[in-house]
Amino acid sequence: MSALTEIPAHFPTEFGTNWDHLCQQKDARLAGMVTMHKVNGKESSFNQMDSVEMARVTTRSGETRYTDINLAKRWLRPLPYDLATLLDEWDGEYLGQIALPQSDIVTSHGAAYSRACDDVLIAAATGSAYTGDTGTTATALPSTQKVAVDYVESGATANSGLTVAKLRAAAYIFDSNDVDPDEPKFLAVSAKQIQDLLRTTEVTSADYNTVKALVSGQVDTFMGFKFIRSQRLALDSGTGVRTCFAWVKSGIKFSTAGRSTKVDLLPTRSHSLQIRTVASLGATRTEEEKVVQISADEVL
Repeated sequence: MSALTEIPAHFPTEFGTNWDHLCQQKDARLAGMVTMHKVNGKESSFNQMDSVEMARVTTRSGETRYTDINLAKRWLRPLPYDLATLLDEWDGEYLGQIALPQSDIVTSHGAAYSRACDDVLIAAATGSAYTGDTGTTATALPSTQKVAVDYVESGATANSGLTVAKLRAAAYIFDSNDVDPDEPKFLAVSAKQIQDLLRTTEVTSADYNTVKALVSGQVDTFMGFKFIRSQRLALDSGTGVRTCFAWVKSGIKFSTAGRSTKVDLLPTRSHSLQIRTVASLGATRTEEEKVVQISADEVL
């Protein structure tokens, strides 16, 4: 009897019976680095008081001088989010030995909720914050809180990725604003910015080993900033410029009531199984002085 040289067509093919989740961010990476606030109702306002300065007394028994204190309001408005998936009543039958992905869908919804938390925080950090008595005044992050994509410490300006010079500039902005030095500083960057640092410190810098450990995940802090990697930071598709940002915990407030997942049979949809996850999310920048935007070119 001759040996088989080909697998006969009638040999069976084994099909997977479970579900594997594709690459995705599954955790909320920024939520633990901001101030949590529970909003009871549709919105919440925060009363803010500006600093005042004392003056030297130069007149005996003179009239008392009064100094007005600038007061302000900042608003946080959570908004509803949802995600729904429908399974037909015959899906369980027609999938055969393949498991109905009910629990896997719930897991996928949980990951989507985590990413939504980060998206809300990213938008609040560098977008408009709402101020005023009624919360209708949009307050943008000023240019004094931004490190430009072409920033250099000396010489001709030129676009660059994330450089040590840009980190020094961000740290200087915080210090010049008298941000509490005891507050930890966080920096949200993409994978490209971490690689940029490795490239700019590679030749002669004593920081090279630290950045190498940062890239490999052995450490997460460099130049006073705790690095948070996120691929969800805004990227201008036309220019290739990524908007990164640094902040302190008190600089951003975040509200979430958590996620709620409901599984229901819908008689009006032929008894299909609906899996729906809902959440209420909102965030605001509390002070412009506590957030620094850093632009990094990813095309270079």
